[in-house]
Amino acid sequence: MLKKNQLALILLTLVMMLTIYYIKSPFSKPTDEDDGDKTTTGRLEELTEMRLAVREERAQVVLGLDAIIADSTATLEQKTAAIDEKRYINFLNEKELLLELQVINAGYQDCFVHATSQGVEVLVVADEHSIAEANEILIMAMQNFNFQFDNIYVNFQTVEQVSGTAG
Repeated sequence: MLKKNQLALILLTLVMMLTIYYIKSPFSKPTDEDDGDKTTTGRLEELTEMRLAVREERAQVVLGLDAIIADSTATLEQKTAAIDEKRYINFLNEKELLLELQVINAGYQDCFVHATSQGVEVLVVADEHSIAEANEILIMAMQNFNFQFDNIYVNFQTVEQVSGTAG
């Protein structure tokens, strides 16, 4: 009796998984929405590459810290320092992402935030900007990073400047 119930449960799960797969399948959706207009409403590829480079650099640092934590010859102080450094890197990653999303939600096309021990650099993609907008972003950054940094730089650039096609 138990084997029949298990078999029925497995088959029911399989049917549900296949149903969800076919409902969510990208091949079943029509693609006649493309009208040939190319507008840049999403994230810019150049900024995505910059984000990826920062992530890869930090991932290498985290791997080194993991090696220290896993090392049986490392002292307790070294392991504690490595754990604290990993937490700090995670803190920076989270806060950078949150600030980017806040700036984008404020109506800007894209944003790149890079925080280091020297300060925070915020690159905002916008056609127009003002001192008041820069101040608003500066306040967002200060609140996001819990007022830990003295040096916060807000830099506005157009899409052409970011992509390197400005004349």
